[in-house]
Amino acid sequence: MAIMGGEERRVTSGGDTMERSSWKEISPTQYKVIETVFMTAFGGVSGAVLGGIVGTVIMAPMARRYPQAPAALRRTQRMGFVNQYARAYALEGSAVFAAWFGIESIMRGIRGKDDLTSRMVSASGGGLAYSFAMKGLTGQPAHALFTSAYYAALSGTTATIKSRNAQDAFYIETKAMLSKLDLEEYEKNFKKGHLTDPTLPFLTDSVLQEVNIPPGPRLLILDHIQRYNKMVNRK
Repeated sequence: MAIMGGEERRVTSGGDTMERSSWKEISPTQYKVIETVFMTAFGGVSGAVLGGIVGTVIMAPMARRYPQAPAALRRTQRMGFVNQYARAYALEGSAVFAAWFGIESIMRGIRGKDDLTSRMVSASGGGLAYSFAMKGLTGQPAHALFTSAYYAALSGTTATIKSRNAQDAFYIETKAMLSKLDLEEYEKNFKKGHLTDPTLPFLTDSVLQEVNIPPGPRLLILDHIQRYNKMVNRK
């Protein structure tokens, strides 16, 4: 038996070969389709579980405790049972996360990256799915548009905050130095030039000049770095 040309062949007693089975590698397109289907299914199941828990543990008891709550919180009054209440939220959660995860996978395949635009489009699709699950296909278009825009804005804001926090982690020593020298206003200059903490020992006057830091602050920064380097070398 031998593997030839991506096919498995068995050698017969007469020396001839007989094709036993064939296979070929999954193409990138097929892989992306499989990934999208998997992520959509995973999102749907995860959303259903999460929605069911929220509907049973949080929303249903809240609606019963506060009968004057808005209509969105009083589904038990028209459905009757907590399990029906949980089903409603499970359906909505499943729709949101299935659309969100599926579109996110598609956007990664199209754009080749997971950036702010992809996340906002994915969240927008999740918001649209939520509106359809809640209001039905004949629901108010204004509600669908508002929900879609709200989800996109919420996702974009969250992603931006996370990105800034992650970026700030590279400027901890830089911030401390500028704060000590009373030069916090030039923090944006360091970030614009990508002068992170590991680059501090290598700063020169010309480098600081390139990020538009005036002569006086440049002298203070370089003097601080020189003193710090001498202190480290002594140790």
